[in-house]
Amino acid sequence: MLTDELARQGDWLFRRRGYAPLVLLPFAILVMAAHPRPWTDSLLVRRAYELGCLLVSLLGVAVRVLAQGWAQPGSSGRNTREQIADHLNVSGIYSVCRHPLYLGNILMMLGVLLFTRSPLLALAGLLFYVLLYERIIAAEERFLEHKFGATFRQWAAGRPALIPKWSLWVRPQSPFSVRAAVKGEFYGVTALFVVLLALRTLDMRFSEGVWQTDMFWLAPSAVMLVLFVILRFIRKHTRLFEEPAPRDQPLS
Repeated sequence: MLTDELARQGDWLFRRRGYAPLVLLPFAILVMAAHPRPWTDSLLVRRAYELGCLLVSLLGVAVRVLAQGWAQPGSSGRNTREQIADHLNVSGIYSVCRHPLYLGNILMMLGVLLFTRSPLLALAGLLFYVLLYERIIAAEERFLEHKFGATFRQWAAGRPALIPKWSLWVRPQSPFSVRAAVKGEFYGVTALFVVLLALRTLDMRFSEGVWQTDMFWLAPSAVMLVLFVILRFIRKHTRLFEEPAPRDQPLS
């Protein structure tokens, strides 16, 4: 069956989903190398466009932060070896779409691709991610249906996979966990700023013929790298990011 084939592909892709941005990286470099000259002489226009791209990506970060902060411990994360779900998230942002983490990833990458100033690359990258997550979602939902049965089917019925339907909003069942949100997202936020800095540096090299760093992007990237080192040390050597206890009871 087609659904079984999609799920099998999804299982394979799930374990490798972290490498998906690397597939698009060569195309982004080629697109930027094709720019013969700066696309605008106005610094204000350029900054406004760059900040607009950043806002698209930060919207994706915000979606992921809400998902991580309201998720039950053991129900979502960056695991790659196998599907893990001790609980089924059904409230908060999970009440308006079934896979907010993947929605957040798509928005983050869309902002990065738009940063290259290539609408065609952004459209192709968006299609690539939709096809990727279509398969991963098929595998993930087969796992969730097997584990939670009728509870999962009742929650999933009429609830979109990625595009939120806000009329379905259900108040979160548990308090928002700042530590879970920070723990889950400081890697991704740091990578976002570093990638944008790298793309801006390449843009200056290809369009202006010089290797130099744009301080507008270097400063926040440096701040994020310092925070990354601090937070990673805290995560590795303290118990600050460990949840003291589940914040809610699993759905019966």
